[in-house]
Amino acid sequence: MYQISSNHKSIDQIVDSFGGEGCLKLDLGCGYSKRPGFIGLDNLIGAAAQIENRDNVPDILMDLNVHSLPFRDNSAEKIVSSHFLEHSHLDHVINESYRVLKPRGQFDFTVPYANSAEGMYPGHNIFLTEKWFKENLNFQKKFEIVAERYDASPDWRSLPLIVRLILPFGFARRFLYNACNQMTVRCRSRKV
Repeated sequence: MYQISSNHKSIDQIVDSFGGEGCLKLDLGCGYSKRPGFIGLDNLIGAAAQIENRDNVPDILMDLNVHSLPFRDNSAEKIVSSHFLEHSHLDHVINESYRVLKPRGQFDFTVPYANSAEGMYPGHNIFLTEKWFKENLNFQKKFEIVAERYDASPDWRSLPLIVRLILPFGFARRFLYNACNQMTVRCRSRKV
């Protein structure tokens, strides 16, 4: 089910060393880029594409697509994920994130924008835009979107200024290929 890194002996020790239940911060699919102060979870499949940093390994090795997160209900205050959800079984990850987040807990994620070169990389199980999160009933039942950010691709930024003035980024993001390369969404658990 899961394996604990050599830095810890048990889940309870991890929970205690990261502030205790209710204060946990989780980094799902962190690879070798676990954020400071967060419990990193990953199975490191696909990590060959990352710069290996043995000093920053995940705290827990597990398949996030299959197994339940090894934490109690309402034990996390924040969950983050960067370029992982597009590789996941999304409903399972959403359900587990909701379960472990405490009421009004924060869920922040960054995904490649579906309508971009990054969004079309091989290995993605699902192609995501804001529309998926705004119209998916399971996600909407569990999370409230608080903020959204869209990052212009290097290709978009390299266009002449006149083109970018004629076609504003908000329009281009929705209707043109490769204008936006990723989006970041901040959500809050609807638990009260």
